[in-house]
Amino acid sequence: MGARFGNLWLLAGVLIVGIGIGSFITTTQSAGSRTGNIASSQDLDLAAPDPEFCKQWGASAYVMDVELYQTMNPVSSFVTQPKLQPGCVIRRANWSVLQKEGVVSAEDMRRCKQRMNTFAYIGSIRDQPVVRCVYQTDPGDNLFLGRLGENGGGLNDETGRF
Repeated sequence: MGARFGNLWLLAGVLIVGIGIGSFITTTQSAGSRTGNIASSQDLDLAAPDPEFCKQWGASAYVMDVELYQTMNPVSSFVTQPKLQPGCVIRRANWSVLQKEGVVSAEDMRRCKQRMNTFAYIGSIRDQPVVRCVYQTDPGDNLFLGRLGENGGGLNDETGRF
């Protein structure tokens, strides 16, 4: 019975985080991107670290750092407030630019290719960025895309390029 309540608390925490993120994304702007809100993909592109580099070799993204804590005795769940910041996801075909910038090694690329999908980073590419190997979820599992319009529910040619 206790595990069931723990799962409910965990789901409630995830729901609260999701509502917060949704509110952040859908907030409209009155003064452009200076307010810190991201109301469009263009605003996100401008907020990305090294916008031109990111646009040429990948795609801008917002990065959300959230930690979930689960205690077992007593069974309880805790979630941190999300920390949102701009980032960039690099297309697999463009990994060599990361190696040229000295932020990933051949070994990093080998490991990432084995385990995951591509690289993403936070911070400027020229000033010690935080680079991570990331996994791209299956766009077909995104139930929001089916409501956005035609052509596969909002999927475009860019979706498969990572």
